[in-house]
Amino acid sequence: MYIMWNYVTTFENAIKEIVGAPYGIATDCCTHAIFISLLWQKEQHGLKKVGLPSQTYISVPQTCRHLGLKIYYYDESWEGFYHIFGSNTIDSACHFSEKTYTEGYHHCLSFHHRKTLSTVRGGMILTDDKEFEEWARLMIYDGRDKNKMMKDDKPTLCGYHYYMPPETAIMGLENLAYLEGTKHEPIATNKNYDDVSHI
Repeated sequence: MYIMWNYVTTFENAIKEIVGAPYGIATDCCTHAIFISLLWQKEQHGLKKVGLPSQTYISVPQTCRHLGLKIYYYDESWEGFYHIFGSNTIDSACHFSEKTYTEGYHHCLSFHHRKTLSTVRGGMILTDDKEFEEWARLMIYDGRDKNKMMKDDKPTLCGYHYYMPPETAIMGLENLAYLEGTKHEPIATNKNYDDVSHI
């Protein structure tokens, strides 16, 4: 069991080194990475309202609604990534490249099958906040410590089933080896998305 989880850790370490962040938490998708990031800010910092571009992927405003956050929309061009105003979350689902991490932010990546680096389905939160990193690791794994057997663990958090499985990380490592270099252009802009301000 522990050997299999090492693949996830190896993948996290590879991605955080490329992007330039101290910590990386692999998730099952970017949408859930954004959810966990915003949940932390809601619970720990009283986040109640966020600003989103009117053109983005529809799961982002849906996630904010599920969290009970109020949304205001703004019309602004973006390329590859954008800041979710009111929070320290960056939706970088459409841009994976070297040294793009911004200090003090939760940088959320997507490894969807149409993205620069694909695991078919997968995501990651990059951060420099150690307290958040420790909390997020428990929250994505049902409130549990993945390094402990269930009989040895005593979960205290009501977590989510949002972890990246080892076989997904293995695919990510294999596909990473085939990428040419680590500097990549954004794969989408706001113009690739419909107006979602009705959500």
